[in-house]
Amino acid sequence: MVTSDKIASDLAWLTQRLGYGLTPDEQSQLEGIRPATLLARWVDPESHGLVIPPDPFEGLSEPIPLSLKDEELANQRQMISEQYLEAWLNELLTTADPLLEWMTFFWHDHFAVTKTAVGDPLTMANHISLLRQHARGNFGDLLRAVTVDPAMLIFLDGSLSVGEQPNENFGRELMEVYSIGVEHYTEADVAAVASALTGWEIPEGDTGAAVFSAWRHDDTPRTLLGVSGVHDVETSLDVILGHPALPGFIAGKLAKAILGNDFDVNQVPEFAEVFARHDLEISPLITVIAQAGLDKTNRSSLVRHPVSWLINALKTTGAQLSFDDQSHFLRTSNMLPGQPPHVGGFPAPKDYLSASCTAVRFTAAGKIAHLTPRDSLVWAAATSGDWDALATLLGCSAGFSDALLFTLRELWVNVPIRKHGISCLTLALASPDLLMV
Repeated sequence: MVTSDKIASDLAWLTQRLGYGLTPDEQSQLEGIRPATLLARWVDPESHGLVIPPDPFEGLSEPIPLSLKDEELANQRQMISEQYLEAWLNELLTTADPLLEWMTFFWHDHFAVTKTAVGDPLTMANHISLLRQHARGNFGDLLRAVTVDPAMLIFLDGSLSVGEQPNENFGRELMEVYSIGVEHYTEADVAAVASALTGWEIPEGDTGAAVFSAWRHDDTPRTLLGVSGVHDVETSLDVILGHPALPGFIAGKLAKAILGNDFDVNQVPEFAEVFARHDLEISPLITVIAQAGLDKTNRSSLVRHPVSWLINALKTTGAQLSFDDQSHFLRTSNMLPGQPPHVGGFPAPKDYLSASCTAVRFTAAGKIAHLTPRDSLVWAAATSGDWDALATLLGCSAGFSDALLFTLRELWVNVPIRKHGISCLTLALASPDLLMV
């Protein structure tokens, strides 16, 4: 028999692992819904009569004139970059399609293009929009689009790669980081794919599509991953996308992001088989991985990264933290969207357990607690000492840990009544209970 407690627990797990938590109103709207039903809606909203939200970057900015002086150009780029980031954070917070944004951010971490390298904010925004467009579509389509995306061509020097001097940066990362893994290619494969990918460039001042210039390309047929006749983008990607290691590589990475660091890797072949059987469609892969978590056949704890922690805290409390405070928290936590620190993406989840990240999180939690509306359900629970209600509202459906309950009760006794709400809410938000999901 499936109990209401199990349904609530599974819903909480699903909305934390494939989204960034729920507002109290969203929690109420989902009461009684089966987790499998919600998963189906999130994976394929249109077939359930739901509308996919418009791109939050659409129409936000015009291209920046390159005729501007250096200082003015830099200032314009910084201002527009912040506009895009604010729109992105707001979409994460308010979206009606949580899985779309969660998957967009997953691919942002996977491909890890950074605005610092790209320079132009519109080019960077177009890259994120491309990830959003393909977020739960077909991985082959996504990889083909990213390969000739202007932001990626700038980021890994693809636009500088010509037949006489092919640049190997993108070719190496294409195989090692983006598709099949380090153990499945040789240096000869890197050289082959680098030559095949030559010839793409970005017209000066153009933030749209890259163009192919045949005179910059080496069309010599080469052997890539044991397959001969490779000579351009299409033939290269046909070979890479057909490599037997790819389904497992992508399935394993997505499974780790959903199921947790210590998930049972023995199930990856099952996930990979589903992915391959559906011609690298991403939605069936999401479904089979999430179902393993819902069945509790494969589920482990997960450290919530700073973006997830922040959005969950804002959604559950209703606090309206300023953009400057949001971006400061994410920057000091080393997870500012648009700026992955290296080609491998953002830091590993365990890195966010450090003392420095904990201190930054406590400061942000205090600000959020101060800004929590006094007529909210979260504030009522925090000021009345209703720890079960507070835990549920903050996304801890199983309740707070004994350690946190003990500390909350001690705090309740030892701080003035007027500080109960802020003190207890700050502690709960910053606690390991809200960091581990």
